[in-house]
Amino acid sequence: MRGEVRARADGESLAFRGIPYAAAPVGRFRFAAPVPHPGWRGVRAALRNGPTPTLGPNGDGHSIPEPVVPGEEILNLNVFTPTLAARLPVYVWVHGGSYVGGSPGGPWFDGAAFNKSGVVVVTITYRLGFEGYGELPGAPSNRALRDMVAALTWVQQNIAAFGGDPDRVTLGGQSAGGGAVLALLAAPQARGLFHAAVCHSAPLPDIDPATAERIGREFAHACGIEHALEGWREVPREQIVAAERGLDAADLFSAVGDLYRILSAREPVTAFGPVLDGDFLPSSGAATFRAGSGVPLLMGATSHEFNRLTQPLARFLARGVSAAVLMGMGVPAPLARAYPHAHPHMSPAELLGQAITDRVFRIPAVQVAHERAAATETAPGTHAPTWLWDFRWRSPVTDRAVHCLDLPFAWHTLGADRVCRLAGDDPPTALADEMHTAIASFVRTHRAHWPAFSPDAPVAQVWDRESWTGRDPFRFERIAARVLAQV
Repeated sequence: MRGEVRARADGESLAFRGIPYAAAPVGRFRFAAPVPHPGWRGVRAALRNGPTPTLGPNGDGHSIPEPVVPGEEILNLNVFTPTLAARLPVYVWVHGGSYVGGSPGGPWFDGAAFNKSGVVVVTITYRLGFEGYGELPGAPSNRALRDMVAALTWVQQNIAAFGGDPDRVTLGGQSAGGGAVLALLAAPQARGLFHAAVCHSAPLPDIDPATAERIGREFAHACGIEHALEGWREVPREQIVAAERGLDAADLFSAVGDLYRILSAREPVTAFGPVLDGDFLPSSGAATFRAGSGVPLLMGATSHEFNRLTQPLARFLARGVSAAVLMGMGVPAPLARAYPHAHPHMSPAELLGQAITDRVFRIPAVQVAHERAAATETAPGTHAPTWLWDFRWRSPVTDRAVHCLDLPFAWHTLGADRVCRLAGDDPPTALADEMHTAIASFVRTHRAHWPAFSPDAPVAQVWDRESWTGRDPFRFERIAARVLAQV
């Protein structure tokens, strides 16, 4: 860190916000790998969130409050610590947002509860969307992941001054942030910068270079420019974000096409995200998981992540056509026929949503655990365990365990703004106690309190109003993964 900072006292925590970990990615630094920050003179007031890569939404329409702050120094971080005079374990958090949005400065990611559990928390920003992940001739790939490496390097160099131990760093993330954590597990440049990992609802890194190149050219066309570095440097962030939002502004028919693309695994789940470029990352998914298997991993998903996504289709789908609909969407026939039996009370529309939930989040959790276990079998003693969890508590608001519902339980921020939109007015504090305690303990010890996953004993922890450790809570997903592997 190139200067002194001043914190805000918040209860039993000190909160340092908006500390730059790299120079502003503007001018000649735009679309470049992150470079060191030039520093500042005197004491910098680290009292407010720093500028954000995201430009919105800044209203109250989304469940997670994601503060938007204008400015150029968008590569910054927040530190929450209970004391400066210690060497406590560190939890570095990568926020989600479909790789194109999100912000780490909201109240859901307040580090106070982890501070009370003896953990220093660091929440980071990173470049998003095309600026962070888009393929661009003359620019380095995976710029967002390189930003995260720069933030982790900052932690190694500076966290001791904030009461943290650089030799006990756990990297965590949710959704797109979880996918980024999976990628960084395999990135040689990130090796040694963190020592354990936590993944909530993580999609697999799945974009190949050819697809990234095609999307980059199409995106340049959508922005009305030549696909060249100098041209892109002149395009305002606002124009890029507007084009990214245009990718999501789909009507019903294009939405059905997106479902087919996702369920048939014909293309990556998202337009932007980690690219398996054979340079920063390995060139195949299996190699990615095995390369990262030397680090202890705690990983899980909610039971009904995206089940509500397909509700607009409900009036078009009659009962009794569930298997046919799934097959029409590209789901292999044996798996399509199994879904109505595995979820007999779901409508055809929700079965489609469950299939997306499984394809994007739940089956990947099992695949990662199996690949890491296979790496352990081929080289015993050189690989670390994987622990799985399944968050099943059904909110009274959604009657499902949907995407993001687990976050205020994991962070023990049930009283934060907008939590009631997902969790209702009286979410179970005991469940937050359980889940938060388990994650904080993992950050401290790099071990979970339930048995690690193995193919012969596929144990997982189930978080619910009555939590339990189960022999095979992901049984359907394990069978589905085997079916998909044979297609």
